[in-house]
Amino acid sequence: MRWRSSVCPAREKPNMISHLPDETLARRAAAGRLDCFEELLVRYRDRVYRLCYRSAGNAEDAEDWSQESLLRVYRQMRRYDPAQPFAPWLLRVVNNTCINLAKTRARRQERLDLELPEEPEGTRQVGRGVALAPDPLDAVLAREAVRAALAAVDELAPPLRQAIVLRVVEELSFQELAEVLGVPLQTAATRVRRALLQVRQRLARSGMGVDP
Repeated sequence: MRWRSSVCPAREKPNMISHLPDETLARRAAAGRLDCFEELLVRYRDRVYRLCYRSAGNAEDAEDWSQESLLRVYRQMRRYDPAQPFAPWLLRVVNNTCINLAKTRARRQERLDLELPEEPEGTRQVGRGVALAPDPLDAVLAREAVRAALAAVDELAPPLRQAIVLRVVEELSFQELAEVLGVPLQTAATRVRRALLQVRQRLARSGMGVDP
């Protein structure tokens, strides 16, 4: 994402801005300091992309969702309370954006009502409908287990998928997870447990489950 930071008044030297805490940068960004928002982008764009990728399930949508999420963060900066930590607030905006975009994509997919051609013999389906020739490396159990686990996570309902991604991929504490999701602590913990249970059930049905 590119921002026209040349119009920003009273710009500080980059090395000075880089030492400011997130909350100070956010407060100044809300007041119109685009250079401060650019610094926040530098700090968080990779984290935002990872979350969007796990939510979207593919790189193309993840890029679009990241752009949309960061735009919404920028538009909602005036709602941010600098007295609160910035990261949970940002992740909450991104999380809500991903849920809304996932619902929109699902509705659009339902309307398409496509008839998929039969898969040619000797090929297999990988990810979201891409056919590839058999690969000997797929015999490696660890790789198959990882692929099956990621597929199981992708099949979760958006609230559960977001909870498990934030907890496992972003390594948020349950307290941080509750703040990002905007739910009570117990609800956040319950979503993670339900997500893990459903993933284990899907892995068991696919033959990739492990004994407890």
